Order: sequence, then structure tokens, then C-alpha cells
Amino acid sequence: MSSKKTTGMKKTIKNSRPKEHYVAGLYHNTTGANPCIPKTPSGIPGLDEVLQGGLAENRLTLVSGCTGAGKTVLSNQFLYHGIVEMNQPGVFITFEERPQDIIDNVAGFGWNYGQLIKQHKLAFVDVSDPGQEQVELNDSYDLSPLLLRIHHTIEKIGAKRVVIDSMAALFIQVSNARNVRNLFTRLCHDLKSLGVTTLATAERPESMAALARNGVEEYVADGVIELSVTPGQQRILRHLFVRKMRGVGYRSGKVEFDIHTHGMELYPKIPIDRRLAKTSLNNLKSFGIERFDELVGGGIPEGHMVLISGNTGTGKTTFGLQFALEGVKVGEPVVYVALEEPSGQIKKTALGHGWNFKRAIQSGALHFIDVPLIDISTDQLLYTIANSVIKSSCKRIVVDSISSLESATMNGEQVRQFLIQLLEFCKAQGVTCLMTYLTSGVFGAVRGQLLGQMETTDMRLSSVVDGIILLRYVERGQKVKRLLNVLKMRGRQHSKAIYLYEARKEGIWVGEKYEE
Repeated sequence: MSSKKTTGMKKTIKNSRPKEHYVAGLYHNTTGANPCIPKTPSGIPGLDEVLQGGLAENRLTLVSGCTGAGKTVLSNQFLYHGIVEMNQPGVFITFEERPQDIIDNVAGFGWNYGQLIKQHKLAFVDVSDPGQEQVELNDSYDLSPLLLRIHHTIEKIGAKRVVIDSMAALFIQVSNARNVRNLFTRLCHDLKSLGVTTLATAERPESMAALARNGVEEYVADGVIELSVTPGQQRILRHLFVRKMRGVGYRSGKVEFDIHTHGMELYPKIPIDRRLAKTSLNNLKSFGIERFDELVGGGIPEGHMVLISGNTGTGKTTFGLQFALEGVKVGEPVVYVALEEPSGQIKKTALGHGWNFKRAIQSGALHFIDVPLIDISTDQLLYTIANSVIKSSCKRIVVDSISSLESATMNGEQVRQFLIQLLEFCKAQGVTCLMTYLTSGVFGAVRGQLLGQMETTDMRLSSVVDGIILLRYVERGQKVKRLLNVLKMRGRQHSKAIYLYEARKEGIWVGEKYEE
């Protein structure tokens, strides 16, 4: 590691997520299995889901990326968790940074390398001193002395995992790609013969198209994992891409990841088996609002996703709060995702109606999720919700409001894809979700068109959600009235009429049908 890498490792992102990776239990895809090539779990949350079980055992995988991409964090996390969780001793071969610097750096993640060394579970092969003969490579260089050191260290502690950091430093004095390829091929074959699973890092200059500095390492390695970074407005946006894995399956496409105080965590798309949907048209979730439950057909069916669409001030948040309040009353834990306003403000709004959620929050019956909208990630948000739902055995979710995602750093299609995943997750878990959406249309246009703009959202969500409730203003007789209509509710016989309603201190009041 260079000094720049050291700085990158010690820097962590605030509001780091819990270490538990609950959603890992949702993965059922085993298409990556090959009986001839067993896999070794990496120990990195989310990565094994992408690799469909882990890294190919007894093979070398190249981790490529520019400076600060997270190569050293990934390789150290692979090494550390293999030792402490799977009792697989490891060897770290360092060509750039001194072992003591590495030990000091990883301590920031809570990884005690000093203790593992004393227990003879971790050992270093230090080739970081440029004065040592082993790193003075040339075109006719013999790797034998270095390989003997590696052999001896691996056999001494019975290592099963090896990290090489980095390949660029190893071959920096070799003049042509052919010699690099020959040396690297010999190193790979030698490590395979020792029965170890190896991660080797490769520096990739941002201006280069090749995945490694010499442009040949990616062809020799059995697997290639590419890391990339993009500057955001307030933080670095990180992605991982599996370029290849010989002989085994893996999930393709870019995957978001982040680096927290506990290390690296990935957020792959959550694949849900629709055959496992836990929905029920007869198990209805009440709002606790007099008359309103009748309009939607008795309540929202379990596992449904319902959208409440309306302009500012129409009472969307009040509907959401009452749905959450009723869930607490009937013993159904609730997760409230605060997007439009911070949870502190929402709690004050609830107090204004006489609803004190303090006891429900303390007991775990109600959990608020605050989402910073700058540089927001749909995948990370989905994992945050999924973790909270599974950990609390949640039965109701309120998302207030989904339109804030689009107004932040996402386009409509990204939000739509997020909601499709959330919908499938909710159905698989039997969780009922209520979402609010801020529309641009304010008033009904003319007599005979009381609801005015009939487009529920600008993101084509009407085909995604199971139910839609429209809230609108209408000006009649020099007065502004509020009207609601249940536009659709799958699986229920709901009212088609338009009703008057008001957002009062005690909550939502629903009146009679509105007649012109």
C-alpha cells in the first residue's frame, strides 16, 4: 500500500450501516455451482451473493482498480474473515507497504492482526524493501527464491488464503508484457499447487483501458474483479464488477458497495422468487380511519403496495402516520422511511395530532429510517429497509415520500426499478407498504373533472403498485375542498365514488360522497 492508500483505508463514511447482512438469507440462486470447482466464502457482506457462493477455491483472482477504489480493504477483509470465521490461516505478501503499516491500518476496522500473528494464524512475506534481492526483477529473473519464501511461510502456518499486494510492484522492473505473463503464470500455477485461494491486487491507472498496468495479468488470472469510483457531491460512489470467473457462475452487472467502519459491504440486487410470495387478499391492514377502510374494501390486503398521490397539504403524511399508528395498536411492527422530512419533524407532526410514538420506538414496534437525499443509492436504501424489516419482523412499511427520490439524484426510471424490487421484497415477506407521492397538479380543472390531472405520477408507477388513492383540491363556491378517490385496489371491491375529507387535529376525517 502507498501512503495514499493508507489515507483511503482510514477514512470511513459516517452513518455506517450495521454489520449484519440480513438480506443474504433471501438468496436462493445456486446456478454458480460447479462440483469440480468448490467455492470459498469471502466473508464480505454481499460479495458471496454476487459470486454465488464465494471465490473459486485454490485459484487466483485479480482485484483491479484505481487508487482509492478499495482493493486493499477487500483483500484484507477476505484474509481476516477467513482466519477468524473459517479458521483458515492466511499469508499476506506485500511488495509495497511494510507489514507494520498494514497492521496499523486495518486496526481501524477492528481487525487485530497482531494477535493473529501471535497465534500463528497470519504471516507476512515482506518484499517491500527495494534493497532486497527478491524485488530486483529483470527479463531473465528467476522467481525461485521468492517462491521458496512463499512456500515456507504457507506450509509453516498451514495457510489456506493468500493476498498479494500488489502485482504492479512485483513486475515493475520487467520490460515487456511477454515476460510479465510468463512470470505471473508461474506464480499462479505455483500457488495452485499449494492449495491456497489467492487474491492479488492490480493498480489500474484511470487513463488505461487495460485492467492491470501491464495489460496481461487479467488474462492469466482465473478470475477478475474490477472496482471503480465516481466522485459524488458529498461522498465517493463505489461499484464492483465481476469481469470473469473461469468455470463457475456469478452475477453480472455493476454492484454498488461502500466502505464503513467494519469494512466493505456490497448491495447486489435482491432476487426474489415470486413463487414464495406471502400475500393474502383476506388478511386486511386497517388505517384506523373511520369510513376510509370501507372505501378501500375493508383495508389493504397483506403484501400489497399502495400509493397515496396528492399535492402539498393534502394530508398524505397524516394518512401514513395513521397507518403506522394502527399497526402499532394491533401489534404489527412498522418501518417508517422518512424521505420528505427528517424523522424528528415527523414525530413532532404526530405529536400535533396527539400521537406519541416514543414508547413504540423504544419497544421496537416502530422504527424510523432517515435517508440523506444527496448521493442517495437505491440499492443501499433497499438493503436498509430490508434489514430493518427482517430484523424487526415488520408487517407494515410507510415510505414518505417516494417523489423525493426522483427530486434528489435519481431519474424516474431508477426510482421505478427501486420500487419494483421493493414490491417483490414486500410480497415475499408478506409486508404491506404504503407510499406517498407528491403530484404537480393542484386543483380540479373544471366542473365535471373534479380530480383534475388524472396522471397519478410522472414515473409510470400505476402499473407497479397494487392500489392508488388520489387526493385533490377543488375550488367550489369560493371555497377549497379536499376530495379523495380510490382509483384502484387489486383484489378488493372498493368504492368508485369521490368523497370529501379533511385533515383535522385528531386525524383524517372522511365525509359523504361529493355531489356537484
